[in-house]
Amino acid sequence: MRDHPSRQWAVAAALIASVWAFFLLPPQQAAWSGDGIPPWLGTLDSQPVYDGIRMWLASMGVYDFYLVFGAAASASFLLLWFATGPTLVALGWSGRVLGWLLLAAAPITLASYLNHPADAPLHGVWGAEGIALLAICLWAMAVAIVAPRDVAPLWERLLLAATLLIVVGATVLLTYWPHGSLVGLGIEAAVLAAWAPRADAEDPKDTARPNAMTNAADGT
Repeated sequence: MRDHPSRQWAVAAALIASVWAFFLLPPQQAAWSGDGIPPWLGTLDSQPVYDGIRMWLASMGVYDFYLVFGAAASASFLLLWFATGPTLVALGWSGRVLGWLLLAAAPITLASYLNHPADAPLHGVWGAEGIALLAICLWAMAVAIVAPRDVAPLWERLLLAATLLIVVGATVLLTYWPHGSLVGLGIEAAVLAAWAPRADAEDPKDTARPNAMTNAADGT
């Protein structure tokens, strides 16, 4: 049984994943779009914290900000996998597969950005995080269909079925993937972590109660 993290830490991890992706979004969009960055993101990107990070990176000889702020988004996928573990395990084999997809998206995202230069040895994997996101969304729909009805309440199955809409909506609203997409996915994960049934190990106190009732009925 998967009983870690606790519900409180699961919610925190999902929200941190969302916040981290949003924090990375302005400098990543600036590196990608240049002068074409949406004004509101440009305003955020001009904040001293991002100038300080870029100066620090430059002092170490790192000037590929697109790679740095892009690859760092892989941490959000790891946090989402960690946060949703007990919830997805409770949904059976289909939920476990969804968890594996979230986990796999982390190294895929890292490899994608590491190989974005045209002369990179694995340049063909650049952009593969988009395929990973699509796989997550489509499989979430499958989970909504096949998850046991006695485990997954209707609201949870509807939320999983809406994953594609949530991810697309967040991407359009925040103008970039996977960072904007991860903001929406992190919020969805936080809702699941907060209220969905979990695959927690049985509480010893709960297993003791039936035994006590049986003993009483037997007169022992």
